[in-house]
Amino acid sequence: MEITLLLSLFIVALSYGATACMLTCMPLLSPILLANSTTRQQSLNVLLPISLGRISGYIFLSLVAYAGASMVKTIISDTALMGYLLGSVTLILAGRLWFSLKASSSCCTTSHQEPQGKIPLFITGALLSMSLCAPVITMMTLSATSHSLLWAIAYGFTFGLGATLLWFLFFSVVLTQILKESLAHLSRYRNFLQHAAPILLAGVGIAIFTGWIHL
Repeated sequence: MEITLLLSLFIVALSYGATACMLTCMPLLSPILLANSTTRQQSLNVLLPISLGRISGYIFLSLVAYAGASMVKTIISDTALMGYLLGSVTLILAGRLWFSLKASSSCCTTSHQEPQGKIPLFITGALLSMSLCAPVITMMTLSATSHSLLWAIAYGFTFGLGATLLWFLFFSVVLTQILKESLAHLSRYRNFLQHAAPILLAGVGIAIFTGWIHL
């Protein structure tokens, strides 16, 4: 019975990650990838911490549901608060992007630009998982009625894996290739695009913070 539930939950999460989640994350991830992903490895360095953060976030929601912590669930369901948190982290990422570009341009020696710090990216992924839509609530309901802590963790992990699988493949293969080809055709504007990316990301962060964009 439990195995069947895990399989069903994985399919639900897979469909969720392939549709709404993928589209709503594009305004947030596109500028980060644009400024950091000249190679496939750099793209993976950005996406892996975010993916791990998302999976950890879903496991956390499962544990919250299992423990029945109504106060914590109320805080998480507060979309305004989550918007403030995700917006703030997005602005921090935009600042890191901007100052890393300034530092690399002032350096006399040529060096590869380091991708964004793993911790801010991990936090971003965790906050992205805090949107209590119908599939996530289904996962939390199963966790709340689970008979053991390990099964609650299994529900969160299975849902997180399903929600991030196609999402990860899309951003690491399809979108990265599109951005790479775009930069190749617009190589003369590469410096402008890299500096425009943190400005665009900051705009997205402000829009999330003020509630104009919901992720």
